[in-house]
Amino acid sequence: MPKSTGLLKTACRLLRARKFFKVITLLEPHEDDYRYSVDFYYYLGTACLYQDDRAGAKSYFDAARKITVSDSRVILAQAALFLRRGEIDTAVGYYLDVLDRNPKNRLAQQALTMIKAKSKSSELLSEFVTSRGIRKFYPPLGMHPALKVLLAMLLVIVMGYSGFYFAKLQRALNPVQPRADLSAFVLSVDQRNNALQEDLSGGTYRYILTARQVNEAYDAARNLFQQHRDNAAQIEINRILHSNASKAIQQNARMLMQYMKEPTFDSFTDNIPYLDVAKDPYLYMDCWVVWRGRITNAQSSHDGFTCDLLVGYENLLRVEGLVPLVFEQAMEIDGTLPLQVLGQIGVREDGKLYVRGKSIYQPRDGSSF
Repeated sequence: MPKSTGLLKTACRLLRARKFFKVITLLEPHEDDYRYSVDFYYYLGTACLYQDDRAGAKSYFDAARKITVSDSRVILAQAALFLRRGEIDTAVGYYLDVLDRNPKNRLAQQALTMIKAKSKSSELLSEFVTSRGIRKFYPPLGMHPALKVLLAMLLVIVMGYSGFYFAKLQRALNPVQPRADLSAFVLSVDQRNNALQEDLSGGTYRYILTARQVNEAYDAARNLFQQHRDNAAQIEINRILHSNASKAIQQNARMLMQYMKEPTFDSFTDNIPYLDVAKDPYLYMDCWVVWRGRITNAQSSHDGFTCDLLVGYENLLRVEGLVPLVFEQAMEIDGTLPLQVLGQIGVREDGKLYVRGKSIYQPRDGSSF
């Protein structure tokens, strides 16, 4: 995974400035370093689309979908590409897919409305998809930097250089999405003083903690969550849920889990080695992992895919472990090639470890990672 987002930030600024050729020449030499980044392929595909390089756009958007199938930005971009190529039925299917995920998506709604209106005349529709007007359905580029600077200057002048209003302007131009307000999850003095269950005779506990350890684990979970380190926070939550912590603190920990977000390859942090998980699966239950290897015993159907993941076997040297891998959607995985899988740890009733798969990446040239 790329260790720096500086290159992608530069590419994003160049896209906003409509300097599409510079985006392509900037990013293409770095594909090996950013091969797990959805944003990398999305920016490249968008630049190619605006340059009317439809073959390049298709290649990069397809690469982004191999990393994640659920990014609406990429699906909308592919729909616009199909629209530009005159493949109307395919474009409609992609727009409907977006609306299934988000019924209020305005771009998909507007595109379908346009298609319906112009489909009354094949000539009218054909003329539109080959005109510059179709660009209104291309991936949005945002405000041009020059206009953004001018607007900022005008607003600052109007507001009389007020520091208060300038701060509001900065927030408006560069919105930051805060994490959830967890003030309601702060432990009361009574909860801290009574952090342990008094009667342990009716349950089974994997971890016996002191009151201080329970409070420290809970505080750590909240702090890690605010740092966008959901994986690390989940470990502390699991420590609490499988311990002698009080029911009140366990309930708070479960509620905190509801605010966590599913990662992608490029947003994922705090990976956990297979050998650590294998030693204590319950401590890592519901954590996300990125593991490399190869698959065997694959079975597919129209609504799912199962196989065994040979962890660590991507180079055909050694197998760290064999883990059942389950996808809830149909997948196309080449069993002859190494792969990298993003998935969530699960534990079956018999205590056996398995992984709920979300996304995979396989090198297109068959090379290792």
